[in-house]
Amino acid sequence: MEAIAEAAPVSKPTLYSHFKSKQELFAAVIAERCEVLLETLMIAKITQLEPVAGLKSIVSAFVELIYAEEALALYRLMVAEQQHFPELGALIYQSGPALVLQQLSAYLSELDACHALRIPDVELSSRLLMGMLKGDEHFRCMLGLQQGLSEAEKQLLIDAAVALFLKGHGYEG
Repeated sequence: MEAIAEAAPVSKPTLYSHFKSKQELFAAVIAERCEVLLETLMIAKITQLEPVAGLKSIVSAFVELIYAEEALALYRLMVAEQQHFPELGALIYQSGPALVLQQLSAYLSELDACHALRIPDVELSSRLLMGMLKGDEHFRCMLGLQQGLSEAEKQLLIDAAVALFLKGHGYEG
C-alpha cells in the first residue's frame, strides 16, 4: 500500500479511505484493467458482428490486456500476495476474469443460436479460447524470459487462435 500511495501520489490514509484493504485495491485494479475488454465484448454482442470480426476484436483486446507489461507485473504481484491473503484469488477472479468469461459465453451463445457457429458447450469454449492466448508465450513473459510480444507476434497469435476456434466450431465463412 505504501508503494501505491507513493506512486499515486497520495497518503496511505487517503488510499485506505477509498479501499479498505490491499485485496480490495487489487480487485479494483483488475476490474479497471478488464473494462476495455468488457466494453469490446458488449459491442460485439450488441452489434452482432459476424464471427471472424467479432472474435478478432475480442481476442485482440484480450491479448493487448494480458501482454501489457503493467498487466504482467500486476499478475506476478497477485500471485506473490496470494499466499499471504488466500481470499485474494476469489476476489480478483470475480472482479475481472469471471465477468469476461460470462460476457464471452453470452456472445458465443448468440453466435450458436443464430447458427453462425456450432458450440455445444459455450462456457468450455470460452475458457478454451482464452486459454489458447495464455499459453507458452504468456508463461515465458510471466517468467521474464521474454518482454511481451511484438505487434507481429500478437497478430500471429490472434489470427491463429481465431482460425482454430472457428474451424473447431464449424465456421464455414
